[in-house]
Amino acid sequence: MAALDWSQCPAVESIPGKVSEQWVFKNTRMPVSLMFENLEAGATIDEITEWFHLTREQIVAVLEFAARSLDPPRPSRSPWRQRRMLVLFDHSTPAPLRDALKAHTVVEAIERGWERLENGALLDAAEAAGFEMLVTADKNIRPSTEPGRPENCHRRPWQRPVARLAPLR
Repeated sequence: MAALDWSQCPAVESIPGKVSEQWVFKNTRMPVSLMFENLEAGATIDEITEWFHLTREQIVAVLEFAARSLDPPRPSRSPWRQRRMLVLFDHSTPAPLRDALKAHTVVEAIERGWERLENGALLDAAEAAGFEMLVTADKNIRPSTEPGRPENCHRRPWQRPVARLAPLR
């Protein structure tokens, strides 16, 4: 069972010296974890109320709390996670890799007609089109390390991330 902050659930309590300080249904000795174990094993709510002398309201309150706890967390403050990035896949990047980047907009160089461009021209075109990251297997494409002096012979230094893929062995 995923770790939930049970202290926020009004239907349960944890009292020192009571059932090894486990979270139990309020005013009982019935561990919340035991209810989940029985549900996972196929027991119905009616069976649990009968077997453990709980009310349907107690069980529903705990289930609703657990369900609300599964809501997606608030977005991270990291700009990488808050917004979609425009990512360019070089011709050497396997297309199925885009499935790992579903949160972003992925475009393949071949889709833009850029599969024949030389490195500098590819970087210039990508920058002009607003791409924020390039994914490539080309070891010769590197961001500039010297301001004003690009390593790849394009007009301006590529200051965006470049992800290089390792060859498969």
